[in-house]
Amino acid sequence: MTEPAAVTVADTVRWLHEEGLVRLAGVGERSLHPIAAFTIDVATGMVGAHPASGASSDVSTFAADDLPHPVGSPKRLVIVGVTTSESMLVVDLAAALTISINADQPEAAARSWVLQLLLNPEITISTNSAEVAIGNSPRCRRSFIPGGGATIINIDDMNPPLTTVTLNGADGPDHLDVEPDGTGEMYLGSRFWSLRQVMTVGDAAWSELVDRMSGTGEPPAGSNEPPPTASVAPPAGAVAPPPRGALAPELSEGR
Repeated sequence: MTEPAAVTVADTVRWLHEEGLVRLAGVGERSLHPIAAFTIDVATGMVGAHPASGASSDVSTFAADDLPHPVGSPKRLVIVGVTTSESMLVVDLAAALTISINADQPEAAARSWVLQLLLNPEITISTNSAEVAIGNSPRCRRSFIPGGGATIINIDDMNPPLTTVTLNGADGPDHLDVEPDGTGEMYLGSRFWSLRQVMTVGDAAWSELVDRMSGTGEPPAGSNEPPPTASVAPPAGAVAPPPRGALAPELSEGR
């Protein structure tokens, strides 16, 4: 009798974008305290819900099958990467209204967040970075943002306040630090996760996505061309999928 294949990081990312993020958002809506992040154990599927700092410090655990049914949207949830304990880390950007990404090329991680956020049709994004905006898309546009020379990404889902992501900004309590080898550290208040892989989108994949998505912010319908590969640092790793539609994600895992 053939044993079922082990669940991989790629499998978990697919599940998260197909229904998992929406189900996690349902957990957040039902919680008495704001949830800052979720961890999903790749091997077992167990989910940990980590309250924001200042709320109850107890981490709640659930089996994936016990999560709420996928009704609604994924809100501002984004997959950040894979932890050193082989769990996927999902952060709720509605609980971290001012957060920074610090790296030699922070735009690579920011692009991964942007593509995931665009899965929620209620979200629009504005940025002063040409390396993150999607052409003339109305949903991810480049615009002037007052407040100095910092590179900023504003996330709006019509439920104020906005989330502001600053690239290489001054360290606040909430920040993602990405190392040149693709590992990283996620800090949310007093909480911390060590990441063996941070999800990123490289320049070549981003350029192709921008060409396809400019004007609407959505993938073109009916495209038969192979999708661009969005890399996870290091390059041989799980892949950050583009928005749901014609550009199906190409996911692989090199461990």
